[in-house]
Amino acid sequence: MLLDIGSVFGGIGLAVLAFVVVVAVCVVILRLLAAILPSYEDRDARAALPAGPEADEVTDSVDPAPDPEPAGEASPAREATVPDAAADQEG
Repeated sequence: MLLDIGSVFGGIGLAVLAFVVVVAVCVVILRLLAAILPSYEDRDARAALPAGPEADEVTDSVDPAPDPEPAGEASPAREATVPDAAADQEG
């Protein structure tokens, strides 16, 4: 017989293994790029800074990673954009 059951399972196993290897390589490459390239938040923060001689003073005072909001205290802007979980379940 041209295709016996062992070669069929072997081919399926080889295809699954190849898929896992490709996904793992993609994950590693994306992690390296994320570590090397600056984030969008940093780029937006730098773009908002003024240009000129006073820019160096402002750049030194900018906190690159602001602390998250304390638990239980959300800003009014965040409260307006984040829907309440209970309201979602009512509908």
